[in-house]
Amino acid sequence: MAPAQNVVVLAMLLAVVFTSLNASPTEDDFLHCQRTVKRWATSSLETKVKEDKHKLQDLLFFLHIPRTGGRTYFHCFLRRLYYSSLECPRSYDKLRFDPSKPNCRLMVTHDDYSVVSKLPRGSTSVVTILRNPLDRVFSTYEFSVEVAARFLVHPNLTSATQMTGRIRPKNKGVSTLDIWPWKYLVPWIREDLFTRVCFLW
Repeated sequence: MAPAQNVVVLAMLLAVVFTSLNASPTEDDFLHCQRTVKRWATSSLETKVKEDKHKLQDLLFFLHIPRTGGRTYFHCFLRRLYYSSLECPRSYDKLRFDPSKPNCRLMVTHDDYSVVSKLPRGSTSVVTILRNPLDRVFSTYEFSVEVAARFLVHPNLTSATQMTGRIRPKNKGVSTLDIWPWKYLVPWIREDLFTRVCFLW
């Protein structure tokens, strides 16, 4: 590939990364939620309502399986149903449920179903979202590439890796790089992207 073409390809790649980093999340999120809720409401008009024997309990446990639409469900529906003061501490890396906290009414986690055994029996409702497994695999890969591409603003892989090591201990929240499968996929894809970029030069 000619040097001019290399520069164009790299510029396009960086433009995509820059655009994804600088999009207005609040406005886009609001419009996305608005469309999602309208679609759901329209489709709900056509379904018959029947007596449901399931009753919502004191604690709602949302088992968020990654890449199934859970972020949209949480932001567009659950966040509007539960005040932030009713949310249990977020737990994406370990269980942070405190049964003594009376206002803990909504728990969201990327954990597995075994967590249910640790929750108050008889007063917990569980909800999750499932997705076609193949679609989920492709979505996981695409998300891994997207996250790995954010590191291309660094001059080389060493710089990107060092920056990650410096920032993660300071961050009190849980990083994408702490969550399975991204803690394995993102570094692997990041290394591959830097290898490809170096090859272009």
